[in-house]
Amino acid sequence: MARMGIMARKGPVRITAILMAALLLPGILHAEIRGPDSRPARARLAIARVTPLMQNENYQQAAEILKDYQARKQPATETDDSGYHHPAVYFTLGNCYLMMAHYEQAAAAYQKAVIRDPSHTRAWLNRARALYEMKQMTAAGRCFEKAYDTADKKTPEPLYYSAVAHLMAGDPAQAVALFERLMAAHPSAMQPEWKENLVHALLGDNRFERALPYIRELVDGYTGEKKMQWQAVLLHQYIQLGMEQAALDLALLLTRETPEVDRWWKSLAYIHLNAGRYEAALAALIPYGFLTSLSREEKQLIADLSLEVGIPVKAASVYEKCLEEKPDKKMLRRLVLAYRQLGQPEKALERIRAFNHTPEDADLILLAAQLHYVLEQYGQAADDYRRAARKPGNHRGRAWLMAGYSAWQAGNFSAARDALLQAKTYPQQREAAQKALCEIE
Repeated sequence: MARMGIMARKGPVRITAILMAALLLPGILHAEIRGPDSRPARARLAIARVTPLMQNENYQQAAEILKDYQARKQPATETDDSGYHHPAVYFTLGNCYLMMAHYEQAAAAYQKAVIRDPSHTRAWLNRARALYEMKQMTAAGRCFEKAYDTADKKTPEPLYYSAVAHLMAGDPAQAVALFERLMAAHPSAMQPEWKENLVHALLGDNRFERALPYIRELVDGYTGEKKMQWQAVLLHQYIQLGMEQAALDLALLLTRETPEVDRWWKSLAYIHLNAGRYEAALAALIPYGFLTSLSREEKQLIADLSLEVGIPVKAASVYEKCLEEKPDKKMLRRLVLAYRQLGQPEKALERIRAFNHTPEDADLILLAAQLHYVLEQYGQAADDYRRAARKPGNHRGRAWLMAGYSAWQAGNFSAARDALLQAKTYPQQREAAQKALCEIE
């Protein structure tokens, strides 16, 4: 029986939160000063000189001035008290490159800043932004976490950005660990969009049951299309986890609340089908078929279910339409079965003749032979069985045996004997053929 491909994707919803331009928070382009300004005078003057240029968005000139300034002295291996290679200078230079979208140069400048001052929170944060733009997600995630660790005032955003960066890097386990740290330190900070990415991380880490409470929260918290999106995710998880009753209850609720949504009827049919409740599955597919255009596979499923539950007239009409669209030997077999259940073997023979063109198919010849035998048309049945037996395949022994039986029923003992002698050469038919020969003698 055909099966329905419902919600087969492992990752049901695309990542919705990305690292945004909002990372350039107010004041982030200015050097970070904790307490009294301890920067050397030269560094303060150099930064003061380029600040008006940066305010006027003349970042290229500002960067050139800073590079010329640093070129006056080689960088020291330890702390540079002269000010030429102070972390604040590298931070300001990095900001110039960042605003010009020269991310590789920006990341290098910020790296020099944090090497000289590992507690420079904004340098960590801006380096993370540059690495993110370079699609180096793992490194960006680490820098966001360092920004959180070095901040005097802890805010949840860097941890969130770190978690999402690791998630985008394909490391859901690390993302989950960061989300757990975030929720422990800032329990009230989790916005719905953040919970969405937490769910993605949990599902990506195969922690499906752990994700269920958050999925339910999203279902309860959203309306409209967003709500339906997460209802579909929840239903999918119930099915994947084998929570049959929960899946059934939810699918029934959804078809009652929004009966105009075709996906709920399809999901309900799938649940019933998996449980072997064919009548209920067929009943769910009927409204589904009214709401959307059915695929060939879905039409076949309706026909198969109709045949299974004893509605061959419905099955036959659907099979006929499908065969008009595209020939299919397996579907023809199901159509023949439907006509046999309807007591119309002649109609079945007509469809086989229309389908079985040259070169003839042995399976279809055998199918026609069976119908002739049922109709007590033994001579025609014997002819068909002999034709099938002369074609290559594993069916030959059975075909010769049935050719012998059919000729015997038709009173053609000579033809029956010849066919049964052929059948005797096949081990599986040898005993039955010998017994029939003895009866004929």
